[in-house]
Amino acid sequence: NSSLSIATDGTTIFNACKQGFYTYNTVKKELEPYSKVNGMSDIGVKCVGYDAGTSTVVLVYSDGNIDLFKDNTFYNIPDLKIKTVSGNKTVYNVYTENGSAYLSTALGVIVIDLATHNFNETYQFIANGGIAAVVDFKGVGDSFYALTSIGLYRINKSNPDPQNFAEWQFVDNSHTYLNMASVNNSIYLSTTSKVYQLVNGAVQQIYKTDSIIEHIDAGFNCLFVSEYITQNYGGYIEKIGPGNIPLDSFLCPGTPVQVIQLSDPDSTVWIADTYRGLQKKNWAIRATYIDVPGPIDVNSYDIYANNQNLWVTHGTYDDKYTPGGNFDGFSNFTNGSWVNYGRGTQPAFDSIFDMVSVVKDETKGIIYATSFQDGLVVLKPGDTLENIKDNSIFDPSLAYLNCCGQRQLLGLALDQSDNLWMSSAYDNQNNQLYVKTADSSWYKFSVPGATNGGPVVVDDNGMVWFAGASASGAGVGVYNPNHTISDKTDDSWYYLQTGVGYGNLPSNIVFSLAKDQNNNIWIGTNNGIGIVSNCNPSLAGATASPCDAEIPVVQYDQYAGYLFAGYNVRSIAVDGANRKWVGTDNGVWLLSSDASKIVYNFTQDNSPLPSNHIQKIGIDKVTGDVYIGTDQGLVSYRSTATEGGTSNSNVTIFPDPVPSGYTGTIAIKGLVANADVRITDMSGELVYRTKALGGQAVWSGVDYKGHRPQSGVYLVFASSSDGNQVWSGKMVFLQ
Repeated sequence: NSSLSIATDGTTIFNACKQGFYTYNTVKKELEPYSKVNGMSDIGVKCVGYDAGTSTVVLVYSDGNIDLFKDNTFYNIPDLKIKTVSGNKTVYNVYTENGSAYLSTALGVIVIDLATHNFNETYQFIANGGIAAVVDFKGVGDSFYALTSIGLYRINKSNPDPQNFAEWQFVDNSHTYLNMASVNNSIYLSTTSKVYQLVNGAVQQIYKTDSIIEHIDAGFNCLFVSEYITQNYGGYIEKIGPGNIPLDSFLCPGTPVQVIQLSDPDSTVWIADTYRGLQKKNWAIRATYIDVPGPIDVNSYDIYANNQNLWVTHGTYDDKYTPGGNFDGFSNFTNGSWVNYGRGTQPAFDSIFDMVSVVKDETKGIIYATSFQDGLVVLKPGDTLENIKDNSIFDPSLAYLNCCGQRQLLGLALDQSDNLWMSSAYDNQNNQLYVKTADSSWYKFSVPGATNGGPVVVDDNGMVWFAGASASGAGVGVYNPNHTISDKTDDSWYYLQTGVGYGNLPSNIVFSLAKDQNNNIWIGTNNGIGIVSNCNPSLAGATASPCDAEIPVVQYDQYAGYLFAGYNVRSIAVDGANRKWVGTDNGVWLLSSDASKIVYNFTQDNSPLPSNHIQKIGIDKVTGDVYIGTDQGLVSYRSTATEGGTSNSNVTIFPDPVPSGYTGTIAIKGLVANADVRITDMSGELVYRTKALGGQAVWSGVDYKGHRPQSGVYLVFASSSDGNQVWSGKMVFLQ
């Protein structure tokens, strides 16, 4: 729901968004979204153009990367992105004509042949021994016009040597022009507050505003001026007709940056708005928005997923624990649809900032989300909202004690008894932990020696682990309520830091925590991972000695080293096969259950990840889907592991039948944990054997010799390691 640049073929709108791109058929009212998952090479589209001669859409990214889109297929031209140059490679605009795309860049005008996909030539404008940036380019009548940082230039289209700067004719540099448009072969130029017309080689002012002019665009026999009004943080569009007479105007809620008109005399216009996305406006009615299903914000900070029900928070805080000021709340994806909860959706959300953690009480159907500024948000079935902040058990933050009374909550976790644990940052009473018990009683705890709270996880023994919220590093606090939350006299606590005998963490700056299926605690720091196992929960009363973490040595290619040493480990998640998904500032890694083997490494260069800055990984243990949250969007990955059960229950095979020519993964789901799985033909001859990853086994569709089996019915057998749980079924396989 953002729009930075639009183009059209007369029926379809091509809309460039911050992270993606979509087409909208204005007749059929059909929207088709695209991203790196289905062919785009990058994110962050800067501008878009359409060439009617070749039926090609030109997408230019902010890093200089270029995609050509035709017949639902993307063709990448990375030449400008990878080119080594002094200075920047910013592309300001794209103009198309007769099978060529003209890119206005900081390096001049770059011309691309859209049929051959080759860079044909470059027009450069020289000033003071350097290259002047070109901010806009247009073909008008028999001439090309280039709007540069040193003025407006023109050249006849028939000139055989446009690459020679001396062949270009200087027109005007009396103002700092930002944008250019052509109406009925007349050139219009805009500054931040005025619009000029080029008449007989001289410019004449035709329009002035107190607002900020964002863009000017040609309509049919008219000019559209898109403005941003700073006084009311809104947009405004002026329509100027023949004789430069203002014809009409209207307000927009966001920031309009481009206007296109599909046909004449149709009064409908389409508006690109950076805040509200693509808008359709008929002068007789209010603007309507093309609603694009998706989360309310691209920033994906925390994730909760279970049985195809996904929740994502959009708040944030930086490594110095400074709030990000995000008011977009959280988003929910279920039954194929998105529902967003943030500013503008419910009045209560208008004053809640930076929701950073989310969890669902599956028994009661209640969503809990912590805010790094505004306490706890409780969303009950029926969308009944409660914000627990003022006049509550939560102490005000010391950082805001004299002004706002903020309650800065961070981590959030439900234990096995449905007690809700929360951690607090900068609590003025130095309470790091709060808990709401299953019977709705409230308690708070202070861990001596610990400074504030961070991400939270509760282990199988009921001990609460939390990362210290401190930019300088505060290690990990561990609190053991000894299964008696209301009685603090039998409680114990640990405090883990670096150094043998003190916790042996790889660093005191801790970003993430996770509990694996063996009740080991994985601690992600800014210098890799430490693993704590077999902590003694029985010690009570006074402060206990901490357990020491193990810092595994693993093999990376030909070299051995400590696990993720030197990496910021932002998130750790455990899948159904006890494998570890690790999110860093350098992408995503999947490790074997004992961390001795790297199974996958995904980055924005080798996968559809929109960013290498991973903020959270959440796993739906029912479906096996892995959700990867970044600062630039959310990606899901269809993984091979699900949570294993204690019995073979509701076992399904997908796809069944296996279509002819199918080359994807065949999944056998619903198995007992780590089951032995065998596939045979009807005569009992073994075709394939494997071990389930948690509760799911996968088959690539080839036998143990690497051949695709013949068409027919095949038998599937599964059994637990002790042989007490067995299952058999059939599947149809088509060669």
